[in-house]
Amino acid sequence: MLSLAAGSKVGLVLTGGGAKGAYHVGALRYLAEQGFEPHIIAGTSIGALNGAIIASYPQELARGVSKLEEIWREIGAANIISANPNWPSILISYGLQSALPEFGGWLNAFLEMTGILPKCHSFFDPHPIEELVRSYVDYNQLKQGTELWVTVFPSLKIPGLGYDLLMALIDRFRACTGTKADWLRAQDINDPETLLNLLLASAAIPLAFPQRQVNGQTYVDGALQDNVPLGALAQRGCTHAIVIHLEDGVTWNRYDFPDLTIIEIRPQTLLNTSNTVLLGSLESLLDFRGDRIAALQAQGYADAKAAIEPIFTLAQNLRTLRQTHEELKASTDALLNHNELRDATAALLNHKLL
Repeated sequence: MLSLAAGSKVGLVLTGGGAKGAYHVGALRYLAEQGFEPHIIAGTSIGALNGAIIASYPQELARGVSKLEEIWREIGAANIISANPNWPSILISYGLQSALPEFGGWLNAFLEMTGILPKCHSFFDPHPIEELVRSYVDYNQLKQGTELWVTVFPSLKIPGLGYDLLMALIDRFRACTGTKADWLRAQDINDPETLLNLLLASAAIPLAFPQRQVNGQTYVDGALQDNVPLGALAQRGCTHAIVIHLEDGVTWNRYDFPDLTIIEIRPQTLLNTSNTVLLGSLESLLDFRGDRIAALQAQGYADAKAAIEPIFTLAQNLRTLRQTHEELKASTDALLNHNELRDATAALLNHKLL
């Protein structure tokens, strides 16, 4: 990897994007082969979940990537995304809250208590992902691992009301009008269940997956407001950062991070599964097929190589130029010293002859 000045602090940002997170794995494999080891990691949504694995292997990125590859193979072979079997009842619940706002919340609570309506109001079954994270993220190992910051968005919670379409739209409006995402450090979490909820909260796409409680605050997907959490690295004094994006065209303000040298790895071709604007984007978030995962990993590796190799080439050319300059300077100094010695000898001989 590129040699950095003493005191440099290198961060890694893993952005959100659902199933497209397999792209991270290929890019990280290339970085591991170059000897890259991050001092701090910041992740949003699937980036937080991937980040939790590699953060559990401090100064051993190659091992962390191998574990990620194993996990994503399992994801590709399993039915990780499935509709909540209670989705008809969930639609009824949303309808009650919208049509009967005065006592819809109370009626929902009553129907949940009697078992008529489900308590989990999300369109996808959260249990497969919960079990996957629970089985692969080791609390104690992560606690001692690389510093990991997880991006979550503080969801609006109104007593007596569930999280319906209106509440999700309100959260979206809040995110667009100034409400900031929170960055929470995984190593500050004091029990495994809260850590599980933190990681799942970062990936809790509104309505698709349920809200999560962390230290008394309700959170949803951090990508709602901050999908590129460079700010978490800046506040920790990072001097350099590598950002692995899951889509091209993502913007952020470089002037917000004047002290950070940032390298971006971006998809050179669209990661969406189809060219349909809305449908293609949605499908790409949820397409966990094994062949799709393998293709994304291969693309991530190729794009990382395309982004990093020119930097290596430039660095090597600069080192060669610097070495050539030093050799030329040494030769010049030696020649000057030789000429000075020759002149001094000639002067001495002339003096003796006189």
